[in-house]
Amino acid sequence: MMFIQRFVHLARAFPEVSAIVDVSSKLSYGELYGQAQRLAKVIASTSSGSMIGVLMEKSIDYIVSILAIHLLGRTVVPLDRSYPVERLQQIITSIDLSLCLLNAQENVELTVMLDKRTRSLRIDEPAAPSVGTESVEITPEFLDKVPAYIVFTSGTTGQPKPVMVPYRSFSTLIDWMVKVPGQAGTTLLYAAQGFDVSFQEIYSALCHGDRLLVITDEQKKDLHELTREMVSAAVTRLFLPTSMLIPFVTFNLHDSKVLADLREVICAGEQLKISPVVRQWFKAHPQCLLINHYGPAETHVVMEHRLGGEPEDWPDLPPIGQVIQGSTAYLLDDELQPVIPGTNGQLYIAGRSLALGYYGMSTQTAEKFVTHPQTYEPMYNTGDICVLNEQAMFEYKGRRDRQYKVRGYRVELKEIEVVVADSKLVDDCFVLARQSGRTTTLVLYFTALERDQDLSKSLHTHLAATLEYRKARHALNILHQQYQQNGFVSLNYQTRVVYGRI
Repeated sequence: MMFIQRFVHLARAFPEVSAIVDVSSKLSYGELYGQAQRLAKVIASTSSGSMIGVLMEKSIDYIVSILAIHLLGRTVVPLDRSYPVERLQQIITSIDLSLCLLNAQENVELTVMLDKRTRSLRIDEPAAPSVGTESVEITPEFLDKVPAYIVFTSGTTGQPKPVMVPYRSFSTLIDWMVKVPGQAGTTLLYAAQGFDVSFQEIYSALCHGDRLLVITDEQKKDLHELTREMVSAAVTRLFLPTSMLIPFVTFNLHDSKVLADLREVICAGEQLKISPVVRQWFKAHPQCLLINHYGPAETHVVMEHRLGGEPEDWPDLPPIGQVIQGSTAYLLDDELQPVIPGTNGQLYIAGRSLALGYYGMSTQTAEKFVTHPQTYEPMYNTGDICVLNEQAMFEYKGRRDRQYKVRGYRVELKEIEVVVADSKLVDDCFVLARQSGRTTTLVLYFTALERDQDLSKSLHTHLAATLEYRKARHALNILHQQYQQNGFVSLNYQTRVVYGRI
């Protein structure tokens, strides 16, 4: 069953059940469905295009917009308002966006850009008079290979790659998630809008009869406020970037508010590492299960590992898990032949979970989505090196290319180099990823003629205007100043960068 059909069935069967709450309001399943239906009819009367952007902060309006687009069988393109205008323009023009939904007046620069590139629709304005009263009907037989959403990942050319995830693939994931029995609970919408995990949070809740708690980015960043909201709303399930697990549990070990309602913490984004404080927190919260999910944006979740037993017995580096329903995993060598059992191999994913490829990038799609030489089925080359252990679980062993996960964000080092080179501020550059304990730091080395201006500041300004930044805990930190003309300069580039999935 298509995920959007599951939501409609629940909304019709249990219209009075609480579905969603944000900082200012709440809606039942019936009310949420009604608002999404009305907006879907407005969209249908406004544009026939398939790809529709949603440019607004996380809120009930944001969820209504996503549901409305999916009720029409069209494609959601989430646009984070915190992105630089240049980056938003790059995204919009790369996929031929037909319409952009807004719920507030944007700044002049952004408004001008939208007017030039696409058509905007304020969803808080009165509906068009031509909108009828009949219900929007879903036609699942036509949705199998239609993109349900597009998310962008880092690319080697400096151009982010638009990953097209079809209704078929996302429905397979939601089918797997909602089949697990359990009482209704509350899921927190934590992930950033431009990442596939946010769709997983939304629909795994709304297709299971759960309640979705929507908080602001400011509340999410403040661990005091985050914990207060989770306690107040009795949050039972938390999707958390792996990089945030240790800060989250460290803070809550010393907070008086015990998260007694929390039953699941699901981590994804980079390799899960079990530290002493993680063991201590889960020992103090025996009702809560730690779950490790694995899957790039091109396949979404394809493996899961549930850590059982005593936290003291958990390995420091848990496996990424076993393959879930609808997917197949292969460990192959450079000639696409199976590796010897127990040895490292390149991980390829096949099955219903695969994305359709990269929109408008046939060459990049052909490079990453290849054909299995024996079964002739399409596979995605993850670029990850793994081994299948004696318990039939996959263990992550590293990467075979220059792609890294930095605080949960998928970063292609070549993209940074391309953007730096385009600045015309340097003669040559190279980005290196350094591992120090559990931390990955990106270091930018460059050569440039000595000049009066502060080169590091100029580079930072250029990168901030071009790449998708989240200015978080780390600021730009110069490791070595330019020490001579044509000298070799090292720049510690620790500002949080948004490239792909959390």
